[in-house]
Amino acid sequence: MIFREKGVDVRIAVDLVSLACDKKLKRAILCSSDSDLQPAIKEVRSREVEVIYLGFEMSPNKGLTFTTNRTILFRNAEILEEVFA
Repeated sequence: MIFREKGVDVRIAVDLVSLACDKKLKRAILCSSDSDLQPAIKEVRSREVEVIYLGFEMSPNKGLTFTTNRTILFRNAEILEEVFA
């Protein structure tokens, strides 16, 4: 079995912009490293929505780091600690 991500980034972008336009979103926490989301993030931020990017310290997306309001990077050791605690 092969897992394929299809259209997830588009769905996230549509949801972000739609919720921002309807004024149903004050803060978005984005757990994706897909730089295709940058235009949606810019639009959402222009509507005064705070966007926080959650990524991994080993491979942060610099574009998302610069596009979002705030970046939180997880260390592998922190995740492994929680998983095997």
